[in-house]
Amino acid sequence: MFMLMTYDVEAKRTLIFRKILRRYLNHEQYSVFTGDITEAVAIRLRRELSEVMIPGDRLTEITAANRKNVQITHLVKSDSGKGEVARQPDTRHQTDFSVL
Repeated sequence: MFMLMTYDVEAKRTLIFRKILRRYLNHEQYSVFTGDITEAVAIRLRRELSEVMIPGDRLTEITAANRKNVQITHLVKSDSGKGEVARQPDTRHQTDFSVL
């Protein structure tokens, strides 16, 4: 399955979550991680996260059967800061490879 996970925790605790999530998913942006993962591995990830979570920590998990059925769009403000945000589709997650 395809998984997107984000976390919102106290600044001093972000490294704990980043280290765990990087072992399972690709680090996309600050506290955003995505990737293909099996259900068994996802259960292991959830257990690890559960062990370090405290009240007030917030994690968001979004899953889909596969990466082809997920639409990701970035909302970006122009450099001038004026006008409406631009919608930029992102299809990198739909391919099996990326060009470096």
